[in-house]
Order: sequence, then C-alpha cells, then structure tokens
Amino acid sequence: MPVVVLRQAGYPMELLDPLLAPDAAEEAMSLLDSRDRLAGLADEVKKLLRKHQITGGQQLSSRAGQLRPVPEAELNGALAGLPNDASATLRNYQEAAIRLGDRWAAFAVRHRERLAAARLAVTETFSDPSLRQVLLLSNDAAYPEFSSWLDSFHGEAGPRTRKMTDLLAMYLQRVTTKNETHSHFGPIAVGRVVRDTPGIAWVPRQPLERRSYFAHWAAERLAAAAGQTPGLGDHVRPRRRPLAFLRDGRIDLYAFTTRDGLDIDWDFQHLGGAEVSPSEEWLWQRCNGDRTVLELRAEWSERHGPRHQSLFDEVLRRLTEREWVIAEFEIPVGGSQPLAALRDMLPAAVEPARQILDVITRFEQDLVRFSALPLAQRPALLSDAKHRFESVTRSPANRNSGLHYADRSILFEEAHGELRDLTIGPDIARFITDELSIVYDTVLAGPRLRMRRETAILTRWVTDRFGTGTEVDLDRLYADFFDDRDRLAAECAVVDAELADLDEAMTGAVLGDDTERREVVIPRERVEEVLSAYPDSPAAVCNPDILFAATSQEALRRGDFTAVIGDCHAVREVITHTSFGPLVQETAPQLLPEVYRGYLSLLDDDEVLVNLSRGHPDKTSTQLCYPCYDLEVYGRSAQTRDKVLQPSQLYVVVRDGRLELRARGVEGRLRLMAPPAGGPSIVQDPLSPFSFPRHFGGVGLRASALDHVPRIRCGRVVLHRETWRIPTARLRGLALSGDRVTADDAAQFLTICRLRAEHGLPQQVFVKVPGEPKPLYVDWDAPLLVRQLCRLARKTDGTLEISEMLPGRDQRWLETGARRYTAELRCAVFSSGRRR
Repeated sequence: MPVVVLRQAGYPMELLDPLLAPDAAEEAMSLLDSRDRLAGLADEVKKLLRKHQITGGQQLSSRAGQLRPVPEAELNGALAGLPNDASATLRNYQEAAIRLGDRWAAFAVRHRERLAAARLAVTETFSDPSLRQVLLLSNDAAYPEFSSWLDSFHGEAGPRTRKMTDLLAMYLQRVTTKNETHSHFGPIAVGRVVRDTPGIAWVPRQPLERRSYFAHWAAERLAAAAGQTPGLGDHVRPRRRPLAFLRDGRIDLYAFTTRDGLDIDWDFQHLGGAEVSPSEEWLWQRCNGDRTVLELRAEWSERHGPRHQSLFDEVLRRLTEREWVIAEFEIPVGGSQPLAALRDMLPAAVEPARQILDVITRFEQDLVRFSALPLAQRPALLSDAKHRFESVTRSPANRNSGLHYADRSILFEEAHGELRDLTIGPDIARFITDELSIVYDTVLAGPRLRMRRETAILTRWVTDRFGTGTEVDLDRLYADFFDDRDRLAAECAVVDAELADLDEAMTGAVLGDDTERREVVIPRERVEEVLSAYPDSPAAVCNPDILFAATSQEALRRGDFTAVIGDCHAVREVITHTSFGPLVQETAPQLLPEVYRGYLSLLDDDEVLVNLSRGHPDKTSTQLCYPCYDLEVYGRSAQTRDKVLQPSQLYVVVRDGRLELRARGVEGRLRLMAPPAGGPSIVQDPLSPFSFPRHFGGVGLRASALDHVPRIRCGRVVLHRETWRIPTARLRGLALSGDRVTADDAAQFLTICRLRAEHGLPQQVFVKVPGEPKPLYVDWDAPLLVRQLCRLARKTDGTLEISEMLPGRDQRWLETGARRYTAELRCAVFSSGRRR
C-alpha cells in the first residue's frame, strides 16, 4: 500500500552514554582471569592435600574449593606437614587468594561508585522538561512522586534512590531505543510512495505537533454517570448482547476473555444459560440498539396495559443483570472522539443532560489546551481534569497500574514528528514489495498451513455433525463445538506438530549443522525451495515493521543498506486499527480507501468483507470506520445500524464440499477481517477459518531448539538477527570466592561479563525476559542497565532470548537537528497468495 508510517524513538541513544563505564567490563574480565588462575591453583592444592594426608586437610580443601584464603594457624600447620615444593604451591595459592579478595573488595567499591555516578546522570537527564513529560504521559498517577523526588534529589544514596533511578533508567532505555512508544517520545511521520525521488526524503525540521485524546474507558465512565443521572436513563438505547443467543425459550451466553490481547491469552467460553419467560423474551427481542427505554416502555404499555408499566423496569433489570442486554449509553468501539460520540447520544433539550454536556465541553477544551500548553503547565491542567472526572464519575481517574498493554490515564497523546511530507522512492517501494517478500512468505507459511489444515478439519466436523446443505446457526455450531472441543483440539495438535516440522525444515535448510557461525548468507532460492512444499494461499494481509541499517540518508538513497523486519503482524490491518490511525488519515486521506481496496483485492467475487466491533477492555481500540459491514462482538459498532451484523444472523453451511460462513439478509460468503474471539486456531475460535491467516508478531523462523541462531542474511534482507537463548539462572550473581549465589550488583555484573565473553555477545543487545511483554535494551558496558536486566531476570525462571541490536548505533540513517534516531517503517502488505 503506498501510504506508510515512519515511527521513531523520541530521543537519541546518546542520552545513555553517561551510563557507560567500559573500564568496569575490563576490570571485571581481569578479575575473572585471576579467579580462573586461582581456581587452577586450588585444584593443585587439593591434590597435594589428598596426597600427603595433612591433618585438617579436608577443611583446607573445602576452603580452597571456595577460593578462600586459609586462616594463618591452619596455614602454618599445613606448611609444616608438606615438602618444600608442595608448600610453595600452597603459599602461592594463599597469596593469590588474598590478592584476589582485596581486588574484589576494591572492585565492589568502585562498582557502587559507578552505579552512583550513573544514577546521578539519569536524574540530571530528567531535568529536561520534555523528558519530564514522558513520566507524565506514561504514568501520570506517579508523576507527582517522580517530580517531587527529582526536584529534591541532591545525590543521596539509599533504597529510595535506587528504586527511583531504576525506574527512570528503564524509561530512558525505552524512549531512546524503541519505536513503539507514543506522543513526542514516539512521534510519527506519514509517507507516500512517489515515482521520482529515490530513497526516503522529507521536508527539513518542522515543529512537533501534538494531539490529545480522551481515553475510551474514561468516556465510558462518563457515559455510565450520565445513564445514572435522573431523567436520562429513559434515553438509553438497550441492545442485546451480541453473543447471547435465544433458542427454544432459553438464552445462552458466550464470551471471549483476554488479559493483554496476545494470541496465547485468548479464551472463548460458554458462560451458561437459563430459561427465559415470555415477557423477557418479548423485551429482549426488541432491544436492538435503536429504540430508547422510553420507546420500549411505550410499546410495553400498549401491549400489556398501563397497569403493568412497573413490571417493565423489573424485566429490563433482570435482562441486564443476566448480561443478556446492555442498557447504558455506549461509546462506539474504535472512535477517536468518544466525548463527541457521547454528546450525540444525550438529549440536549432535557435539563439533566445539559449538565453532562457542559462537563463534556470542558473536557474537550482541556484536550485542546493540553496539547498547546507550555510543558510546565500541563501537569496542573491534567490534575484539575482528573479531579473533575472523579467528582463526576465517582471513580478513580487512573487504573490498570503495572499493566503494559493498558490505558491508565483519562487521556493519551500522539504526535506528528519533525519530519513532514515524507516520500518513499520507487527503489525503496520495490525493495519492500519484491526483496522483502521472502520474509512475508516465511512469516505467513505457518499461518497459511494452519488455516488450510484446520479448514479441512472443521469442514469434516460440520459435515459429520450436521450434514451437507444444512444451514447451521452460530449458536448451534457453538454448542456442539464445546461438546467436541477436546476431539477438535486433538486433531489440531497434529497441525501444531506439522507447523513445528515446517520450522525445523526451514532451520535445517538455511543453517545446516553449523550453528556456531556468526552469520549465514543464503541464496533466496534455498528458502523458496522449502516454501514451495507448503501452501502459498489463502490470501493474507500483514504489517511489517521494517528497520533499515544504513550509515546515512544518502547511503539509503544509494541502496547501500540491509533491512530487517523488527516485527510482522498478520492480524487486522494495523495502521487503520491503532491509536495513531486518525493522525495518519488526516495527513493522508487516501489511507482508508487504499487499505479497503487492498482488502477487496484479496476476496473472491462472491465474498463480502466484514470488519469487527471488538473493543479491548483494557485498551482504547481506535479504528477507522470502513465502508463495509461490522460484526458486533464486544462493544457497540460505530456504523449505522443497517450496516451492523449480529452473531445471531450468522450460519455455516457445507455446499459442494466447501464450508461457508453467511449471514441472513446479506448476499455472498462472509470474509471476516479477524475471528470474533481473536485466536488463530479453531480450538480458540471455530470461525477462524473465515478470516485471514494470523500471525502475532516476530519473524517467521523460530529455531526454538537452538541455543544459538546465527544472523541469517539473504542479499540485503536479514531474515533473522543473531540470537542466543540462555537460562535466567545463568544471570544469578556468583561471588568471586565460594559458590554462593548473590544478588549483589558487582557479583551480577561479573557474571554478565563472563556470559558475554563465553557467548561472544555484542555490546548492545535486546533481551526478551520471560513474562515481560517487550524486549529490553541492554548495553553490557553500562552497569546500571545491566542491573535492570538482572532485576527482571531474578523474578522469573525460563530462558532469556538475547538478540543483536540491528541496526546498530552506527547504522541509524535517520538524522534530524544534528541528532540520530532509531526508526522503522510500518507498511501494509496485501498478498493474494501467488508467490512473486
């Protein structure tokens, strides 16, 4: 697609330079060499003690095994019982052990001094007002504590200083090295492919442009407060819960759950059901999201008579308590202006609504002012807005403390960066489309194979259960699916094994038996040969994050670069389904039409594209409104009601050996942008075969059985960064003397230096720690950054995945204002399933 987004880190990596202490690693390696020599002497001493049967020899051997000096009395007694050559060996050991102990004690002192200097450097860096804003926008609940501590800090040591500077260091790590943050510390530039200008070009530096948004969850709290305001409840438009199904006088309710939205976290559940009375069924059927409570009550009165009006409220209450009906003001899923959406729902002529409308107007003014205010005045405005929010809603203005994939504050901010009128030359476009296609095919090979195999499994199961030509309503499909879920899971386990075989075949083809090399260069034909044995369909859409490794913008223009895919998602098209989508759309109005056209290019002639209204309970799920049907799953659609499909309309049918998903009232087979419950497998969602192949981040080759994977390069394309897998237990600090495991910073730094030398790790890496959602940048020459990794690793067992930093520091081609930044291009790629 010819519209792309450039995302960059908001700050240069040079901000981390004051944390570097290269002499620490040199001193640590010297200490380790001395320790190894002492260990050799200790082995000789133990042999001599056994040979000469010295009194107290067992205790002396134990001390030598722990590399400890021998107490003077024990030493003299042993020397008296040894011949001259043996006693010289013991004296040499004793002198070396004392020297090492002294050096170790001195190193530990210097290490504390280095950490103290690094902590001071971190606090000085956060004197920058724009970095203070990182704290405000990332964790406004803790901002007053951060700000107060920074203002009062004068170099004091102690536990509080360690805690605060550890947190600040991790913020600094992220905003200087990662491109997935937001606001001014993750600004975007919108680009378009052009025909005449090669490379990547832009207009010289422009002022940063901020946009503030009200969080969806916070608007929902305001909507709930409006619904509870006397006189406004009658204007709510009740809606049947989409995954509630009525059959034979009974309503059954289904739901999906997710903590963080990742693929392994989805769980589709049957929440149970109950019999429904005739009056409940009558009202439930009429809760279509169009009629207000006032209109429904009038219909009820007309049907049952005025004497039964009070029963209406009781029936509606029961339906909502059982979660069969949603009776509240609902902010549509995906909208970037939730306050405006709430305003449109409220009856302006009703007096109680005017108070809420005034509140909405004030918050909208806050957003405009917040973006434009000088940085120093923003905390006060946000604090005032939060107090007003809590006063109106009677709920906290912050939530989800500690979660990564969650909106905590009532507002968030995105920003257009300093690069404007970005252009992508035809040379870069050809590279993305043609040379990088080997990566897309590798990433999609497994998901395509899964979809093909599991479609066949589901087709057989539906045929066996219901026969061919039978229109099977979705609730019947779900009910029988849960009955047979274990059987289907067993069949899908065979598919999982086949996917593992695919990864093993690819690993063997590109690496062979020699996995100790640092880099493997392979011909494209070798990868294509492996892929040719696997399906190249169905059609797919993916969003690669492309990182170019080039020394300058000019080198990029010359074609003197390599490129690596930092992440590749094959879910719903990401640019139009993300928080910065509205910023891209306002700069490039052709974004949505072109993405929509890309989707349509993947469909068969008789297929109809369907998007999902599926909000994330912990995240503002912004999405642009496509000109197609919406399937309501979780949350209300922003579409007009005539363009909204309900799960109760859906059915499957097997015709001519093909399993089809259809909806009553819609012509054509349905192709969903994503399955309702989100997972890639029918075990997680039986509708997954009716979407597109799904891949949740990372590159295609896992090589999970290998402890070391070389860099794999195919021409200018890096298929895989060099990677090491190391148990977290290997990071436990080992004292120089003895076998004690310690959390002491100096001991852990020493252990890291040994691992670095043992595995030949590059100086700058990213480390994925089990349980952490994002990789952590580490420079091994920075003791304070090493400490952050060791802190995280202590909390978990499992395996660390360490990958080289690529592009490296000297390959940051993006330079503006005499500063260089890490950056990536996010694109949308549509693959019809015919390999290039």
